[in-house]
Amino acid sequence: PNWVKYPGLLNHDIARVGIEESRKLNLIVGGMVTDAIKTSFGPRGMEKVFIDILGEDTITKHGGAFLRKIDVNHPVAKAIIEGVNTVDTHVGDGTISAAILIGMLLKKSQELLKMGISPTTIIKGYEKSLEFALDILDEIKKEERFTDKKIMHSLATSCLAGKAVTSLVSDDISITNLIVDAVCSVTNFQKKEIDIDDIKIEEKAGNANSIQLVWGAIIDKTIDNSAMPRSIENAKILLLNEPLEIMRTKTDDQIEINSPEQMTLFLNQETIDIHAKIKKIVNSGANVVISRKGINSIAQEYLAKAGIISMRRVKMNDLFWIEKSTGAKICKNLEDIFKEELGFAKKVYEKNVGGDKMVFIEGCRNPKSVTILLRCNSKRYLDEFHRDALNVIYVLRNFIENSFIVRGGGSTEAIIANKIRDQSTTVVGREQIVIEKFADAIEEIPITLARNVGMDPIDTLTQLRSKYANCPKGILKWYGIDSEKRKVSEIFSNEVIETLVVKQQIIKTGIEVTNMILKVDDIFMKDEIDNTHCHIDGVVHAHHDGGKAHDHFEQEGLEQRQMHHYY
Repeated sequence: PNWVKYPGLLNHDIARVGIEESRKLNLIVGGMVTDAIKTSFGPRGMEKVFIDILGEDTITKHGGAFLRKIDVNHPVAKAIIEGVNTVDTHVGDGTISAAILIGMLLKKSQELLKMGISPTTIIKGYEKSLEFALDILDEIKKEERFTDKKIMHSLATSCLAGKAVTSLVSDDISITNLIVDAVCSVTNFQKKEIDIDDIKIEEKAGNANSIQLVWGAIIDKTIDNSAMPRSIENAKILLLNEPLEIMRTKTDDQIEINSPEQMTLFLNQETIDIHAKIKKIVNSGANVVISRKGINSIAQEYLAKAGIISMRRVKMNDLFWIEKSTGAKICKNLEDIFKEELGFAKKVYEKNVGGDKMVFIEGCRNPKSVTILLRCNSKRYLDEFHRDALNVIYVLRNFIENSFIVRGGGSTEAIIANKIRDQSTTVVGREQIVIEKFADAIEEIPITLARNVGMDPIDTLTQLRSKYANCPKGILKWYGIDSEKRKVSEIFSNEVIETLVVKQQIIKTGIEVTNMILKVDDIFMKDEIDNTHCHIDGVVHAHHDGGKAHDHFEQEGLEQRQMHHYY
């Protein structure tokens, strides 16, 4: 861009981009962000690799995850990434769709500006398109029973199509059934409520076919002592938040000892105190002790003698998950342990998982929290499995809380585009053209899907439009992209379905972000300065020339100048 400097008006280090240039630049940047991610869209989308400053690499086709990783400088790119993140946090799916829609709306805005349509008209037209689109979604949505496992299974399958989990896990282990079961077990169907945090996701290296669902909790720890049993049936679990060891005092305390007898007494007292605590635990009937604090070797010995398993320094979060799954309550006072504070599990045992020992707490009665153990031979893909699993869990949560669905394969977007074109003729004025451009933009979603499965985008577009044009009035047909057969065909409700809230969120966010970018008409920039440094007297200043103009290292008495940092 032509940086415009204003002599005498603005400071010498401030540049103004100018109204025309700014808007052009903003719209171009928007398109660039979208182009980076759109090839990852759909079941045959490709994956991206991101390598960070430490050389750690991330492999993903999750739009939100990838865009969060890349460091962008331009405020418009930041706005798009924030928009995509909003979609991710609220509905957990549809991140790439949102990025594609924003990018296309910005591209269409460029065309509209070239036609001489003012930005305010474009913004108004897009707002009207949003109303139309949401009304159309309300017309075509279908309500299903939120307890229907078959629908949940279809939603999970549609969400996972082409994700790393499904491509690397063989068919005989159904990851979708596993996640649907996990979600159903922690949902309160009376209140239509589910807390996603009740599903614990553990990851360990290994074979992808060993992914499993545990009706309870898994702790990434070993049993404290080799003298303790490796497994216990019908476990009664005690959760502790206090140490079974002698704690050092916070202040410097001194004890005066005047005789050898006192010394022996002092040393024995530690053992006596711990023994008394262990006795209380044994009397309570607990046979598994899980503590957030330390358990010293003396305590471990006593526990092992009593045939009790113990685990120390377990994370607080893990204690919460164990509380929910086993019904235990963190013990308030070791002096009197209540029966209600003990949790129950059919079996607690230690098992070797991917070269590490883990403790499984299994077979809880009616657990309010369950654990999915993800396995994969590569850490890179384990992270991606985690993202995929969360994606599905979010989609199922959306369905339980709002049980309306629409069909996928780009058919919903194609219907919206088709119906909006018909409705645009009812709008008087230049906004009519803006609304038509919105229809073109949302059509890019099925077209990108087609492009990524290897179809010709132009042929696909003409076929899609002609199918809808030949549709009898008043009959709702869902024509979209069949990714398996690589053709335009009708999408049936038992094939690919998606939740309504995802579609609503994509369109709302898409238009909000686009309008926000369109409202910006000029950019003023202060020069970024790299050579900032601080002198010994506290003066901070910068040089454009790397500070060569003056000597940084002149002596001041015996004091040497401080080191300079060039960031």
